[in-house]
Amino acid sequence: MKRIACIIVCLMFSVLLLCSCSYTYENSLFKHNYERDYGQAIVTIKPITERGTRTHNENNEPLDAAETTEYTSEEVNIYKAQLVNYLNNFGTSYGGMSAQETVDYFVEQLVLVELVTIEADFRLEMREIYWSQEDIDEVQQSVYHTLDDMLNEIYNKLLTDAGKESLIEAQETEVVDTTYPTMPLEEETETREFVTFGSGVKHDDWYNSPDVKWYTEKPENKTALPGNHGDEQLRSLAREGVSRLVTQVYDNALTIINLTDDEKKQFDDELAMLKNAIRTEGVGYAYSILGKTAMVKRLYGDSAIVSQKMTMLQDYVTNSVTVSEEEIVNKYTNMLEEQMTNYKDASAYDTAATGDDLVLYKANGNYVYVKHILIPFSDAQQAQLTNIKNNSTEAEYIKARNNMVNNIVAYKHVDGEDDKSDPLTVDQIWSEVRARMAMASADPYVAERTFDELIYEYNTDPGIFGNEYGYAVKYDLGGDSETYMEEFAEAARAFRSEGYSIGQIYNNYVVTDYGVHIMYYAADYEAGYTLGLNDYATPGRYTLVKDYIEQELLEAARDAAFQVWRDERVFHYLNSEDEEGNGTVVYKTNAFKNLYE
Repeated sequence: MKRIACIIVCLMFSVLLLCSCSYTYENSLFKHNYERDYGQAIVTIKPITERGTRTHNENNEPLDAAETTEYTSEEVNIYKAQLVNYLNNFGTSYGGMSAQETVDYFVEQLVLVELVTIEADFRLEMREIYWSQEDIDEVQQSVYHTLDDMLNEIYNKLLTDAGKESLIEAQETEVVDTTYPTMPLEEETETREFVTFGSGVKHDDWYNSPDVKWYTEKPENKTALPGNHGDEQLRSLAREGVSRLVTQVYDNALTIINLTDDEKKQFDDELAMLKNAIRTEGVGYAYSILGKTAMVKRLYGDSAIVSQKMTMLQDYVTNSVTVSEEEIVNKYTNMLEEQMTNYKDASAYDTAATGDDLVLYKANGNYVYVKHILIPFSDAQQAQLTNIKNNSTEAEYIKARNNMVNNIVAYKHVDGEDDKSDPLTVDQIWSEVRARMAMASADPYVAERTFDELIYEYNTDPGIFGNEYGYAVKYDLGGDSETYMEEFAEAARAFRSEGYSIGQIYNNYVVTDYGVHIMYYAADYEAGYTLGLNDYATPGRYTLVKDYIEQELLEAARDAAFQVWRDERVFHYLNSEDEEGNGTVVYKTNAFKNLYE
């Protein structure tokens, strides 16, 4: 997965930088109703011209001779609305600063983001960095994460107004490249597929190009789009939800600062187009193209693009940064010492054992690590079970749930999609898993690799794909409440109490409200067990402790190196002058000094 630039300002502006701004704020630090005031530019960055050298042409082919060229940025205005939005969202986090110090600090952060973006655009124009398919995917995913969240909020309101239970936990609207992840290749190296060098004013003209097909538009994702799956209740919810979402996006777009008449007309046309698409093509199709509209780009896409440009720039700047063997050994020693001290507190160890970070020191033996394959009940079966639970005894419900397992229809995943040509029963999958694991269970390495293959073939739980450690289940609750489904947790504990060996599967599949779980005994550690620097984190031998620590150190070193480089470039821009000898960054303090109060 692509490393995200660890720059606090990048994180803060991933949502706020160029989003729309409402002119009234409830429960905010600053309340105001004057659109003209919020529409004032508080900083103007005049066009900046930089000279550079190109070594590749527009097709990523080396030039016979390097060519010197110029790039001139557009004039950039930072508006008061952006500053107020920033202050309302983050201002309370800076309680140790005076009002003036807080406002001035946030103004500088806004300027910093714009200057780093100009630097990224310059490097794109020089063809030193470029948009890869991976970068474009990141932006598309970010845009649809935002739209998914908005749609889920609309779903919640519709369901609440109708007096119904929320379906958000059970029904996700997110569309991914494939319905299920595909198993990564062994020793797979990260490659960046060339897509486009910088072009266009903002170097993002791929975004709404008719030649660029977004992942939501690909045929293999059609069934996962809202309105294209689930029972009639869910489809009806999707139809109303997407219709409302389109209107909400349009209304939000009309609040964008410095919106031009041409943009307003474009948004009007897009609204009409999307409403017509809902009527003629369905909400699934409308949702698949909503993300690439100009109004969504202005609202959410532009900030995602800025964030990704920063990541691309950081990758370019820090590509040659390395860490030494001595640094790795020192980091391991310090980590182990810290964990042996900190995990004397049982709650601290509980947090670590159930988290994602590497635990070198197993302070106690109170956790059983399991993986599983989830074969779920269908939406219709879930609804039927809910009705039975509400109108039957516990024993009647359990009996009905167990009987319903026989009616589950499942599919093998081929290239990340259900193979609908070959419907399978739970018993058929269970028989295959048992046969394959029987041949592998004698060797924990082979067993884990085999079960992981089966996960990618049959599992539907997104939390277990690529989860090297599995789920940590507490063996002795000691008065704590259970965090897993009771049947699942009891089977996990039975691996230890009934004498199973690491690498074996539980001798029966387990049924919970979610469906059928085929469970695997992944790991179990005695109190005081310590992972060495050259040990693998799990029996499947995927990640050396040494490699894990090296990657952690490398990311920290790259972040530090980038911040030094970034500050030097920002200083360069802040001190650059135009042809008349005036600074290119112009602060209009009178436009925001009232916020000091």
